[in-house]
Amino acid sequence: MRLPFELDPQIIHHIIYSQAGSIGKALIELLMNSVDARASSVHLSLTRSGFTCSDDGQGFASRDDVVRYFGRFGTPHDEGDATYGRFRLGRGQIMAHAKTVWRSNAWRMTVDTRAMGYHYDLDDLQDASPGCSISGDWYEVLSDAELMSAIQEVRDLVRYTPVSVELNGQRITRDPRTERWDAEDEFAWYRVKADGAVSIYNQGVLVRHDPAHLWGAGGLIVSKKAIGLNVSRTEILRKTCPMWKSIARQFGQMADQMASRLGDHRKTEARREKSARALLSGDANIVQIYSREEVVTLLPGKRHVSLEDFLRKCRYSHNQRQGARFAVVDNAFEVPKGEAIAREGIAVIVHPTTLDRFGCYNAQDFLDCIVRVHANLRHDVEQNGRPWWLNGLYVPDLLAFSTLRGAFIERTHILTEKDALDRETRRAWTALRWCLHHYAALCTGGQPAYGGQVRKGKSLHILLGQSNIAEAWTDGSSYIAVDVTLVKRLKSSPLRSAAYIFSLIEHEVAHEGDSLDCGHDEAFYQRFHDQALQHSEQRQRYMHMWLMKYTMSLEGDGKRARGEAWRERYLVDRAGSGREKRGLPPTIEDISNDPVVVDPVPDENMAFIDYQNTLLAVAGTGSPTPDWSEVLTRAEADQKLIEAQHRVDTAQCAAAQIQYDEEEAAYWTEIDSYEKAQAEAKEAARRRFATLFNVQVEELHPDALCYLLREDLSDDQLHALWTAKPWEADDQEYSGDDELEDGDLEEVDPPDGRQGGSRADSTAHFSEDLQALIRPGETAWTLERNAAAAGFFRVGDYLKWREEPDA
Repeated sequence: MRLPFELDPQIIHHIIYSQAGSIGKALIELLMNSVDARASSVHLSLTRSGFTCSDDGQGFASRDDVVRYFGRFGTPHDEGDATYGRFRLGRGQIMAHAKTVWRSNAWRMTVDTRAMGYHYDLDDLQDASPGCSISGDWYEVLSDAELMSAIQEVRDLVRYTPVSVELNGQRITRDPRTERWDAEDEFAWYRVKADGAVSIYNQGVLVRHDPAHLWGAGGLIVSKKAIGLNVSRTEILRKTCPMWKSIARQFGQMADQMASRLGDHRKTEARREKSARALLSGDANIVQIYSREEVVTLLPGKRHVSLEDFLRKCRYSHNQRQGARFAVVDNAFEVPKGEAIAREGIAVIVHPTTLDRFGCYNAQDFLDCIVRVHANLRHDVEQNGRPWWLNGLYVPDLLAFSTLRGAFIERTHILTEKDALDRETRRAWTALRWCLHHYAALCTGGQPAYGGQVRKGKSLHILLGQSNIAEAWTDGSSYIAVDVTLVKRLKSSPLRSAAYIFSLIEHEVAHEGDSLDCGHDEAFYQRFHDQALQHSEQRQRYMHMWLMKYTMSLEGDGKRARGEAWRERYLVDRAGSGREKRGLPPTIEDISNDPVVVDPVPDENMAFIDYQNTLLAVAGTGSPTPDWSEVLTRAEADQKLIEAQHRVDTAQCAAAQIQYDEEEAAYWTEIDSYEKAQAEAKEAARRRFATLFNVQVEELHPDALCYLLREDLSDDQLHALWTAKPWEADDQEYSGDDELEDGDLEEVDPPDGRQGGSRADSTAHFSEDLQALIRPGETAWTLERNAAAAGFFRVGDYLKWREEPDA
């Protein structure tokens, strides 16, 4: 026998509450209804206490339309009669957020799900209201932040709707036909960009933001025709909607073209993440992606490499064998320590952004991903016959980064020039730090004054330091220190070393604060880039000042004119002379009399150096350097312990879940048994009452059974109740399937006029303490309905809960 599926009345609760998301989404449903009603404009007002939404659409044509289309959820639209709607479900979302009054033509509908349950009042209007106007009072008043968030969400959601939408008096919609697009066809308008999310609008209404890794690029899609969506309009039916397949094909080609235009020199994060997911999914081009696409980020410096290059570096990098091992920084806060460990060449260190790229939560997950990628590669080899690829596949060992971090001792302190440098190196450094002092002031917002002097800007001490975690560092306010190892190179390679140190000054200034405990985000790299371009001319000028000051110092001591610095100065002078002979300006201005060149360099401030050393973390300075071979072995063993503990924790979680499922199943079994016993007891009572009253079992209505079972009554009292039939006093049906507690009911005496059920009051059977909690106009039926909607089994529990302050 074929039977139809049925819908439980509780589906209305689901439609109103379960699909309700944000206030912005709920308001968008009203705007889409206006479009479906052929409105040309919509006026929306949004405040902390409520909202109004009015349009000039068709509205409801008759009272029957109100009952059929407003009062019933799920009535389907006819083909072609709506732009967005399908089953008339969306209006329920706003009912979860506010008490609403709907006015359309000659009718007014009032909805308050918290007071009226799943009913509405339908009244006639004396003065017709064309179109549709909706006003609402929020159940919870919005905060200022919530209001601003809702306004911005509405602006984003309706940006390209086909009707004019005004929000608080300002038009917020655009006509896509008037904007410039990268492409347009019969299905949609398209705009593509290198990175970011892909915003998808279904006929002008925002559906979702696709993550960039799905496409390898960012952009915007505004469809011209309806895209297949799920019921809550939050996801696209990608597999079944032919319209979306055509749109996706076009935008996918545009995203690929964008990647081709960027080329290998500028690979975006979207492309890296897309490539990582392609490796895991076994893409048809997996071999090429494995060899060429940057999916792993290494420290120091956030260097992006392919998975093949990464595995090669796990065997050999930093001019030494790495033992096919690597470690992953646990989180972004540990990146500076990871940078220091990687810079020392202790181990191959992976940046934590790699985990996000592969969808991993920890280092072990990333190792599992490598295993999966290798399996996909082997499958591709079997299909396409490239066996030589299998020779280079291996799974490296994982090191516990926490062990490396614990063994690495930071050694950072300020040195004095006299103790750290020989005489000739000190001569070059003294001249250089004086020029760097003025250049740093210029980079921090200073303005050129006379010669190379600078007004304003930060007056930073340029100091000599020693560190195993940085080549240079700054506190952001008083000094910049340069590692002594770099400074000592001034003796053998003065020009190259000086140029590199100038770049370090720009680098430290770009941090805009303490550089020891911070990493390098995109904003830092942008500042560094802008700094280098903005001051490139002045940088060359200060480089020449240093060259003049250094060589003039050599001349003053009677040194012979030889060496790299002398040759550079000679070439500059010769080029300048040659240009002047031809009537051209010199290569560079004459700075031999510039104050920066001729003025003496102040001595080091020893008190300042001593003070800064007290502030630096030098606790481990006197500790011996660890045996890194032993530390790496221990880190590998520690990682195995971490993996073993992870397996134990996973097993315990699985066992706990099984126990929870068993206990829940036992609980519901007990509930089913209880309900079955209750049903059997009711059926037995029904048969007993039928025998007592000499009637058929079918004549005992559930409402009657509720009254008869409420107390332990004598046969005479039962006969009196059966004669009076107080259950017929209710104006609405009252379901008595749920057995009530003794305390919820007043004792009922025979209907002699003194006590008992009254036909004027359908709640008279409740006890006095509960009667005090019932509000005017509420009936037993509405109370039972509202109690069920609030999740209560008994009306008494619901009434007591409703009176609590935080209810």
